[in-house]
Amino acid sequence: MSKMYVGENIIKVDSKEKVIGKALYPDDLSFEGMLYLKIKRAVHPHAILRKLDISKAEKLPGIVKIITAADIPWVKNFGLIIKDQPVLIGIGQKMRYMGDALAIVIAENKEIASQALRLIEVEVEKLEVISDPIRAIEKDAPPIHNNGNILATHYLEKGNIEKGFAQADLIVDKEYRTSFLDHIPLQVESGLGVFDAKTEVITIWAATQWIHDTQADMAQALGLPKEKIRIIQPAIGGAFGKREDISVHLHLALAAMLTKRPVKLTYTREESMITQSKRHAFIVRAKTGATKTGYLTAWQVEVIGDTGAYASSGPAVVRKGLYHCTGPYNVPNVKGVAYTIYTNNTYAGAMRGFGTTQMAFAYESQMDILAFELGIDPVRFRLQNAYEIGSSTPNQQILNTSVGVKDTIQEAARMANWKEESR
Repeated sequence: MSKMYVGENIIKVDSKEKVIGKALYPDDLSFEGMLYLKIKRAVHPHAILRKLDISKAEKLPGIVKIITAADIPWVKNFGLIIKDQPVLIGIGQKMRYMGDALAIVIAENKEIASQALRLIEVEVEKLEVISDPIRAIEKDAPPIHNNGNILATHYLEKGNIEKGFAQADLIVDKEYRTSFLDHIPLQVESGLGVFDAKTEVITIWAATQWIHDTQADMAQALGLPKEKIRIIQPAIGGAFGKREDISVHLHLALAAMLTKRPVKLTYTREESMITQSKRHAFIVRAKTGATKTGYLTAWQVEVIGDTGAYASSGPAVVRKGLYHCTGPYNVPNVKGVAYTIYTNNTYAGAMRGFGTTQMAFAYESQMDILAFELGIDPVRFRLQNAYEIGSSTPNQQILNTSVGVKDTIQEAARMANWKEESR
């Protein structure tokens, strides 16, 4: 197999169709007699819904049906790891971010559906908006979920951190912050749904990265066996982690079931930005010790990951960031804690790097500061601390194969024409 692929140019199986414009994305698909959906979203990022009046919108010519939480009492919450996200917010329930769905508007065309959104009257009891994870963990902060604002806590310990700092000639203690980041795939969230009344099978044409997990999550939310949910994957216009989360799938399924007609839902770019997952914003507090000869002795870290209004992949992403707190560098003594925090920001989930990208900003900044303070060339400083075969990671995994950190650093320095700094 290696002779067939390694070192050879391999044509992607779908590249030609995409280049010549024949690839079919969800928004390219249609069915005869198809209805169009629009979603009425939250009017405040943290509030209790007190009134949802759809009467004016229902009278609009071309409106087929408007679904609210009162119409679907059997539907359960959904979510990748923790089922904490409601399909629709009901009266007396809490909206936790601006992407929360209040009603599904079903109409003969998109224009009528959009017009109906403006006719839906909403009254809320506003609560304090928590946009800062530090505020979220203060004792007097209002709880976003019933169990409080700390979703998960993870710990990490290797060696003896006190001993490590005692051995250090230099200690650098800094705080780093990264922001939310949207994936911005070219294709916004879009899909179609069809309900077969004879077989009671719901078929969804929509992009997802985890097709079987999406099927399972939909089935548990709708109270159906998995074999009643069929997902067909059209061409995906970019994913990068964003399409691990459910987007249009459940709203399409409900609309198709309750109208018995094909339905279509396509987000606007604004809706995609407000509603769907982001890369987590991190606060990283790192304290690092090193000897005057340039060897790392201790690394202590506190990670605060803002997972927004709902869990999504949050606990796994923030924990993964913690486990990569020292980057590809040998440190005999490590101690860390990571908190995954609810806020009223758009929820955060998977994005390429899965928590390690944010940590790289922190640990590489620490390495640069240490090298500068010690008067050691930053390339040489990294090389003498870099992983090699037999190294142990912060969670004490022994690296036995494929450890190419030193080769990578050396090649990068060569390509950059790096000249060793001397001070």
